[in-house]
Amino acid sequence: MMAERVVIPEELQVKVLKELHVGHPGIVRMKKLARSYVYWPNLDKDCEEIVRNCSRCQEYAKNPIKAPLEAWSTPTGVWQRIHVDFAGPVCGLFYMVVVDAFSKWPEIIEMTSISASQTVKELKKMFARYGIPQTIVSDNGTQFTSEQFKMMCEEGGITHVRTAPYHPQSNGQAERFVDTLKRGIKKLKREEKPSEETLNVILQAYRSTPNDCLNNKTPAEVFLGRRLRTRLSLLLPMEKSPMPPSEENRMKMIEQFNRRNSAVPKEFEIGEAVYAQVWKAPQFLWKEGIITRRIGKVNYEVDLSGRITKKHANQLRRRDAKTSSSHKDKSLLTLLETLELDEVWKRREETARDAPAPGRQAQEADVPL
Repeated sequence: MMAERVVIPEELQVKVLKELHVGHPGIVRMKKLARSYVYWPNLDKDCEEIVRNCSRCQEYAKNPIKAPLEAWSTPTGVWQRIHVDFAGPVCGLFYMVVVDAFSKWPEIIEMTSISASQTVKELKKMFARYGIPQTIVSDNGTQFTSEQFKMMCEEGGITHVRTAPYHPQSNGQAERFVDTLKRGIKKLKREEKPSEETLNVILQAYRSTPNDCLNNKTPAEVFLGRRLRTRLSLLLPMEKSPMPPSEENRMKMIEQFNRRNSAVPKEFEIGEAVYAQVWKAPQFLWKEGIITRRIGKVNYEVDLSGRITKKHANQLRRRDAKTSSSHKDKSLLTLLETLELDEVWKRREETARDAPAPGRQAQEADVPL
């Protein structure tokens, strides 16, 4: 172990070099990635040799920049200014590339159409994840000059900056990553990997590689506030779990929660009679049950008429087993008495209906003189 890097023995160096070159990074990026995880003598030289001997990397190497370009101002935070561009078509598909100017964090969206409506739709999805940026930089494509795109910018308070026509280098942030994406797809294409997997490999390699513009930090560290965990992370020793908050802070949080929710301790004994909250569409009902087992501090197993279920203490309330039982007995008794009275009245009505009607003489005999 050397600082935060692992010293790799000679017999494993070739395997590690292959893993470092999975996304086909160039010499500079591969060196930076290697220095983030591993060390051995002549590491830089080995990285250079791998890239120079990689036929795919040499075949699709980019041309050097011919003239200096005017630099964009640096934003003060992530996702304040984003650069948008399109790559493709590649095998009938287009890729919308979005790069955060502050962190260099890239996003790739696979699209079958680059219409204005589809572009706005995908950007709004991204805004739902990261928020609405202050500025969008794009070229003069019809999707960016459309009324629909203009309306999206007006509604979100976004300043839209369009670069000079036919000069993609003016949109340098996105244009550079578009170039990286195109070359990455070409390099990986022969490996017959699925398109989605290819994009994932390119994105992970780019997001987890240190960048000179970020003071040798990775885009992920600046954008997310942490390094990405990759397969190369497996080379590093397992870190200890972070220490839990102090007991004093933990007790304060518990007290605040209990006070805010008027919480009181609830404990039940095994064999205790309870009412358990059960979902029976369209509402919750309280069903009688018996506590059979305690699980941890707040969970219990409850027997609901032969069916065992797990319930939180907040889903339980006490019941008096005797009261409940006697109440059942009284209810049953009342029901039986009601049925018995109904039967008596029914018999009386049948008797009265079947009796012969009295004769006239009998009626007259009853009349007083």
